[in-house]
Amino acid sequence: MSPPGGPTTALVIGGTGPTGPHVVDGLLARGMDVTVLNRGGRPVRFAGAVEQVVADPHVAESLASALRHRSFDVVVATYGRLRLMPPILRECTDRLVTVGGTAYAELPAGAAVEDSPRDLVHTIVRRMVETEQTLSEAHAAGDFVHTHLRFPLLWGPGQIAPKEWSIVRRVLDGRAFIPVVDGGRTLESKCFVTTAAAAVLLAVDRPGASAGRTYNVADAETPDDATRVRDLCAALGRPEVRLVNLPQTVHGPGGFWGVGRDLDAAVEGRPASTRHRLISSDRIRDELGLRDVVPYAMAVDAVARHCTSWPLERGGEAESTLADAFDYAAEDRFAEELERFHARAAAIGFTPRGFRHQYDHPPTP
Repeated sequence: MSPPGGPTTALVIGGTGPTGPHVVDGLLARGMDVTVLNRGGRPVRFAGAVEQVVADPHVAESLASALRHRSFDVVVATYGRLRLMPPILRECTDRLVTVGGTAYAELPAGAAVEDSPRDLVHTIVRRMVETEQTLSEAHAAGDFVHTHLRFPLLWGPGQIAPKEWSIVRRVLDGRAFIPVVDGGRTLESKCFVTTAAAAVLLAVDRPGASAGRTYNVADAETPDDATRVRDLCAALGRPEVRLVNLPQTVHGPGGFWGVGRDLDAAVEGRPASTRHRLISSDRIRDELGLRDVVPYAMAVDAVARHCTSWPLERGGEAESTLADAFDYAAEDRFAEELERFHARAAAIGFTPRGFRHQYDHPPTP
């Protein structure tokens, strides 16, 4: 369907999430006529005129009715029930780019690559894998040329419930410390919103190179939790805010760090794991040339500005999804108990054995 000069019409299913406006604006900048299909619940401004189609991409009948007799050079599906879409989209496009999640199983070491095992214990992850298989089979059958992108947790302006709000609100509320777990040393791959959108646009720009491929998308730089807290506090003008380190087994008010990281924790009634959650984005960087659009330091500043300019409603719906009680009285008690433990531990008589280097270093021959 694409004309010799390249695609001129695009359908974006979604378009109002954290990456949607960046994707739409990127397509407009490429000279395309863009149609956006979603449920119409979140009006968003784009850089130019787009056609708005209101339909529910979770329901096959609604999507099919909205797209009947329509055709597009490329469809970008960032939202909705993807596994229902192949029979519908093959009637209106030859080119499909989709976005899903990662959900890899815990690895003993290293970063997950595209072929690493998935966390199939959970129904939602099994459905995710089944969806990818359905899309891959449609590509193999020639229904359309397909590329799939796996996103980790995104961060940056546009997030409905940014995890960074747990730090920002405490700073705005004048708290002297931020709770972290196991020293805040956990590494979790994330992706800044503009870099995630750039990955989608690269797949659109390079249909030949990306045909039939699945790509992890993540920032090149992955600071640990403690570093992210310190950098965000500094960006908010409160570099003196200290960290209170809670052990993983009694994480208490630091439990919000585990949300989304350890899907088994809530089911099994235990504290969330603090093991690293790393994914490799080498494939898309090598094959399509993805680069971080915004350096980490600038991204932190952007998040600080956004969260202070558009703060979440205290106790509102968005904040409630963070699983953070913001129970400052309890946090203070945890911090006091921790200080008492440190004092009691310091009073225990203990003489460490002196260190002797394993190899001799004689001062003279």
